[in-house]
Amino acid sequence: MQDGLWDREVDLLVAGAGPAGMTAALVAALEGLDVLICEKSEQVGGTGATSAGTLWIPGNGPGREAGYDDSAGEAGAYLDALIGDGGADPRREIFLSDGPRVIDDLIARTELRLVACGPHPDYRSNLPGAAFSGRAIIPEPFDGRKLGRDFCRVRSPIDEFMLLGGMMAGKADIQRLVGRYQSLGNFAHSVGLVLRYLADRLRFARGTRLVMGNALVAQLFHSLRENGVPILFGTAIADLVNEDGRVTGAVVETAAGPIRIHARNGVVLATGGFAHNEKYRAAFMPTPRPAHSMAVAENTGDGLEM
Repeated sequence: MQDGLWDREVDLLVAGAGPAGMTAALVAALEGLDVLICEKSEQVGGTGATSAGTLWIPGNGPGREAGYDDSAGEAGAYLDALIGDGGADPRREIFLSDGPRVIDDLIARTELRLVACGPHPDYRSNLPGAAFSGRAIIPEPFDGRKLGRDFCRVRSPIDEFMLLGGMMAGKADIQRLVGRYQSLGNFAHSVGLVLRYLADRLRFARGTRLVMGNALVAQLFHSLRENGVPILFGTAIADLVNEDGRVTGAVVETAAGPIRIHARNGVVLATGGFAHNEKYRAAFMPTPRPAHSMAVAENTGDGLEM
């Protein structure tokens, strides 16, 4: 495609503003690239915003700081026992060796704040290499008020993660709320949460103290804003542009019509799976197919289709 036919030009174009897409865009921006995110919905976070937000990264820095001992070898043995020998696939080795360094780098250079989850056994704890704690990390609570008017751009969690119609509560909060009359500390913590929530509702549609996956995506969104990375909401990538066997850009659908974006360094497809794509559900899911999915409605396999 000739340069005169492009409507916009960037270094990197990212499809999808979930945790994966936002992280890819954020790292690219930190490395000096001109980045643009296209998000089909009107909010960031995707299914990640409605999740518990727990990351499984063996040997992570927050776990080491909390005193947990772990090794890539033991984690590799666990994965071998769980899903088979990954010797033929270098991605597993890269994940185990570079995962902790990626987390450390993001914490050092962005607004992302992650802490050790404490006791959080690997799901198949009877397998070789399984760990009782240290591998799971979670985001620190995030103050949604830092986003100002853009707080509404963070997709809400599921109702089961909220109390009183809009107050989020994490695992540590639940113990203190249930035992609010057992100690002065628990009572003060519980009262503080409720008073903060009531104050939030004077200005916002829900509480701004975010935890779990909601905190994760809000931290990433805040980091993108701090680094000047724009997001085109209500914009889906309709087609990739190929020139001489290489993807050089994409056609995206906006409210004003299609535009052609030249991506000098490539296009990242981070559009999630196919939870709400009936064709793919019929082709790849067992019968009888489950009637419902926890994935967001916009998760229709766009990237897989391309």
